[in-house]
Amino acid sequence: MNTYIVPCSAAQGFSRVFIVDPGGHADTIAENTEDCEVAGIILTHGHFDHCGAVKALKKRYNGVPLCIHAGDRAYTGKTAYGTHREDFLRMGALYLMEELGDSFSDFPEANIVFDRDDVLSFAPEWSLIHTSGHSPGSICLYHKSGHLLSGDTLFASGVGRTDLRGGSFDQLQKSLERLFELPDDTKVYPGHGGFTSIGREKLFREKCGF
Repeated sequence: MNTYIVPCSAAQGFSRVFIVDPGGHADTIAENTEDCEVAGIILTHGHFDHCGAVKALKKRYNGVPLCIHAGDRAYTGKTAYGTHREDFLRMGALYLMEELGDSFSDFPEANIVFDRDDVLSFAPEWSLIHTSGHSPGSICLYHKSGHLLSGDTLFASGVGRTDLRGGSFDQLQKSLERLFELPDDTKVYPGHGGFTSIGREKLFREKCGF
């Protein structure tokens, strides 16, 4: 999966950044942010592959807020272990709890819980778009210069699965309609795979009829 280190503002560049979806490799993420002020950690949703490095990074960056939408808050704090276990059970991969369980026990509580579309308090050039469907609390992050961090809502030639906790294909379709209102030249940075654009994905959807 893709982890992003994002400038809080164009003017500040990479002197002040936030981290999006630290799925693993906490040491590598730390190496790439050692000359930066880290303002926050944002999860586009709560699934295990997007938050595996959160515990280590929260310890390293003491006081840095962890942010998630209210719909996926159960993936953090005291309910994290049980919620991830439920997803692994749905996937037929309960064995992963033995391998990854330590990442979700004593998992940090979210410090900032989104409940609507809004701007980021520590990065006001970025706005939040609630895009439920892949999970209840899935979000995308949009910069008016034409950049979209789409999490697992939208991929290059694909969309996120809807068979895990709280997933809904109907809600995902409505979320895609919202994203497809953005300009066609908007660059899309997904949670997995290569980059794409809104225009390309609209054309793909029309051709595939989904």
